[in-house]
Amino acid sequence: MPRDSPSRRTRHPDPYAGPAPADRAPSWRATAAIAALPVLTLAAAAFPTAVAFAAAAVAGAVAGAALQRRYPDALDRVIDRARPTPGDAVGAADG
Repeated sequence: MPRDSPSRRTRHPDPYAGPAPADRAPSWRATAAIAALPVLTLAAAAFPTAVAFAAAAVAGAVAGAALQRRYPDALDRVIDRARPTPGDAVGAADG
């Protein structure tokens, strides 16, 4: 075998060698985008729950405003009924 021919080792790359390292590190924007993926995944998964919560809050506020407009003194009556008067004995509401 002539000396100029390559040996068998150099013709076949090492199958256990890892990939060549990158020439430079990724930019900070790419790093931030990759780091944001789990957060975006959780936000997308929580979106239906957040929408349901917001819809329930809006519906409650609308219903509360409608009830307050129809019965403006209802809350005052409930609070007055809950407070004992000075002449009431403790436990008189037990019946």
